[in-house]
Amino acid sequence: MNINKTKAGIFIILITLFILCSISTTSAGSYGSNGFEVNNDESNGFTSLNVNKEVYSIDKNKIPKKYKQYEAYTYQIAKGKKISYKAVINTAGDGLGLVTNLKGTKVKRATIDFGDGTKKVSTGWISHTYKKSGWYLIKVNLDGTCTGFDLFGTPCNGTGKINNGTKYYLFYVANKPQLSLTGITAGYTSQKNYKNKYISFLDVKISNVGSLSTKATKIKIWYQDPKKFGKVHPKLKKYTATAYLKALKPGKSTSVRIYFKIPKALAKYVKNIRLDYLNKNKNQMSVSNNLYSFT
Repeated sequence: MNINKTKAGIFIILITLFILCSISTTSAGSYGSNGFEVNNDESNGFTSLNVNKEVYSIDKNKIPKKYKQYEAYTYQIAKGKKISYKAVINTAGDGLGLVTNLKGTKVKRATIDFGDGTKKVSTGWISHTYKKSGWYLIKVNLDGTCTGFDLFGTPCNGTGKINNGTKYYLFYVANKPQLSLTGITAGYTSQKNYKNKYISFLDVKISNVGSLSTKATKIKIWYQDPKKFGKVHPKLKKYTATAYLKALKPGKSTSVRIYFKIPKALAKYVKNIRLDYLNKNKNQMSVSNNLYSFT
């Protein structure tokens, strides 16, 4: 081993770490061991949006070409649905690896432009309802601070300042139905089953969280194949059960009883519920969200 080369290597590593915790550039703001400050374009990576209710993904091929640049941040919601939004600081940092794992984040000022002529200023939750279906570009703008971060993986203590951070989200407001599972309660048909923890049926609460009525259909429950998601367990096919689900108007719920057996020995096995296994409601916002798994 060449001792001189080893010492030189260690020295280079130490110098590199020092630079990483002291870097300051005009293009990426000011970063240092005592904190950082970013402004305008450099602060956009620290800006994000939280939504409190039903938000669904959308197929990329359904996004108009003029909006393709926002496809990574495109979602859909139901027309007429009151939803709350909140501007927040992205704890993952700027997306460039310069600053990550933010802690103690606090938004000092926030504005959300909903793209339909409505603009609201608040650091808390902001409720909004879209009255017409279509595409809407939401603009989030904020100022904020954080109390800790990692710089290139190196812990550096200090205060971070985010000034005039901006982020765009594309929402499609859909005039469609959407089935959603909102609760499951286990039941027993005898005292013996109760004592042996042998569940005899499940009461499943289902809601239509969309803006149009759903059609009557059937739901299905089965034990999950451990190797193929969404498929019936090959050794537990006999436990598969179905039940009738009536049509639901927007905002309405119903409870469906499914006589599905869950012996104590199978309690920890994953179960699947498909809310529309007859596929009668193809026009839903998200057909894929009709499949639920639970234990």
